[in-house]
Amino acid sequence: METILRSKNVLINEEFVSADVVIYKDLIKRVDKYGVNEVAVDLGEKKIAPGIVDLHSDAIEKEIEPRPGATFSIETAVAELDKKLSMAGVTTMFHAIGFEENPKKKRSIDLAKQQIEEIYTANKKHLGVDNYIHARFELSSDEAVEPIKEVISNGMVKLVSLMDHSPGQGQFKSLESFQKYYGSYYGLNEEEVQSVVDKKLSKDEEKINDLISHAKEHNLTLLSHDDDCIEKLDGLLNLGVQISEFPLDLEVAKYAVSKGIATGMGAPNIVRGGSQSGNIAAIELVKEDVCKYLCSDYHPTSMLQAVYRMKEDANLDIAKGFSMVTSTPAKYANLDDRGEIAVGKKADIIVIDDTHIPKVVLTLKDGDSIYNGIRGFRL
Repeated sequence: METILRSKNVLINEEFVSADVVIYKDLIKRVDKYGVNEVAVDLGEKKIAPGIVDLHSDAIEKEIEPRPGATFSIETAVAELDKKLSMAGVTTMFHAIGFEENPKKKRSIDLAKQQIEEIYTANKKHLGVDNYIHARFELSSDEAVEPIKEVISNGMVKLVSLMDHSPGQGQFKSLESFQKYYGSYYGLNEEEVQSVVDKKLSKDEEKINDLISHAKEHNLTLLSHDDDCIEKLDGLLNLGVQISEFPLDLEVAKYAVSKGIATGMGAPNIVRGGSQSGNIAAIELVKEDVCKYLCSDYHPTSMLQAVYRMKEDANLDIAKGFSMVTSTPAKYANLDDRGEIAVGKKADIIVIDDTHIPKVVLTLKDGDSIYNGIRGFRL
């Protein structure tokens, strides 16, 4: 049986047009001229867009521990976050799982494996949206190499990012800034901070290259993180990195794009009007067309709001803004079966009411309704 959604605002090829979207089973069967079908669900002026594709979010951490010391099981956290994602219009989520020993952020290599295994299992059994894994590798965490290789070999990982949070790299421009952050944020004394510094500065290049080779053998996309200089980007390009997450300044972002590296920034940065850690405002990269896609980072509901904020703050066309959270990230993740309202694509579709504050009012995943916020509405 077909389901037909009708609207005067359907996102097709980065343009909102009037159309009837015909869904059969889990796919978009046809995109017809507006009004040609006798029986259709008429959504009026509400916008129809592809489901949001989020390449990087550690929101699961807050779901597990919403307050310091108040923890919930991974199983419960995954199920509850899945429901929230459907309400935010996120139909494809890449959970960014950090493989590092970081007690303050409740990160550890063992916990990372547990999270990945639970998400992978739950995704096959009962979750509403597609919950995938983005494994984050801290370059100084030699002990994480084999565990990451294991989950890659088991088919549990789709993206791998390389992080370097050592002094003088990325967000820590100097040893002093690193010591200040770790001393105050983690409550460490001088000796403990120095121990962290020593650990961060020790990197086993052979193990790093081994992991990168393993990821490439499994055709995984490689990402970098917090890139702060052109020289670093050149090295990463040689390693096969295809995406630069959160470049720290405009020059680096421009260079990345010039070299064919995709650039992604956090949607919360757009919505809040700046970086929470004092780095460049993402909207500046949007204005220069060197931010190619957005991810939720830690706040999935920011994805939709960021589309409208980019219109206000950078005069970016709404349709182009939607492509930055749908078709473009889908392309970078090699998910060519989604991200567009087009024949043969997955029927991952969201309906948006932007009469007041933009909100998702209906989410379809594989043609099935997984969230319905329209009072009195039935498919």
